[in-house]
Amino acid sequence: MSRPWPDFRPGPLGAIKAWWRRRVPRRAEDFTFVPPASSHQQEFETPLPSAVYGLDFQVKLTIVWRLDLATGLRHNSPRSAAIHHVLQRAKEISGKAMLVHHAALQHQLGDELATERQVPGTHVWARAEQVKVSVDDEDLEMARKHIELLRNSTFKLAERDVERAEIRYLRDEVLTDVGTATIWWLQRNGYQVEEAVKLSGHLAELVQIAQREPATHWAESLVSSVEKALPELEDRHRRDLRQHLAKALSVYGGSRVAAEFADQIGLPAGEQHTNGHV
Repeated sequence: MSRPWPDFRPGPLGAIKAWWRRRVPRRAEDFTFVPPASSHQQEFETPLPSAVYGLDFQVKLTIVWRLDLATGLRHNSPRSAAIHHVLQRAKEISGKAMLVHHAALQHQLGDELATERQVPGTHVWARAEQVKVSVDDEDLEMARKHIELLRNSTFKLAERDVERAEIRYLRDEVLTDVGTATIWWLQRNGYQVEEAVKLSGHLAELVQIAQREPATHWAESLVSSVEKALPELEDRHRRDLRQHLAKALSVYGGSRVAAEFADQIGLPAGEQHTNGHV
């Protein structure tokens, strides 16, 4: 009796191939694993803090996330977890950058946020793409002024340090006695011996004046005493020392004492410590 449908049964060769496939397991490399495409994304725009408080970058980016149920973890709001995690990564980077470096920051954020990372304690993996960083023109101008103020303060502080070092050198090493002062004068004036002899009286008076104990402000005396206790202290660390002293005074003496100390020793206004905080 003929079949009312075609006969799709394999022939002898097909039957042997099917039997062989059942007998020999396939190797793992025979399979091509294609990870699931990220099925969730969200455009987001928000300010990001810069290294200067009150001056923010404006960032616009697309946050992409996927869920990995194999982790056994869960989160009730995967979207919020992904956005929060990406923004935290962005803030860690932007918080160290100046506003004038916004162009470079855009490439840095685009590079580092493109790496997909798991949100800790969740089944969410998140990254960002299409990162755009911009700044407000007024904020950018303020940032430039801030940098200029910092530069001027740094130069002025460096000049004061040089002056103080020169004063200490003259007082502690040159004008200690007439002989040392005379040799120092000869070396800087072409060894004019006769002229040095004529000036010996004036040099002696200078030695006496330099060795008198000056009536100094308590702040200068404090710094001088601490620096004498640390004779090996490098000049580049003297500023840090004064900042630590200002902070201690603000904690135990209040903002008025700290401000007087900072003003007397030449600390910039932005570096005065008040009540233990910068």
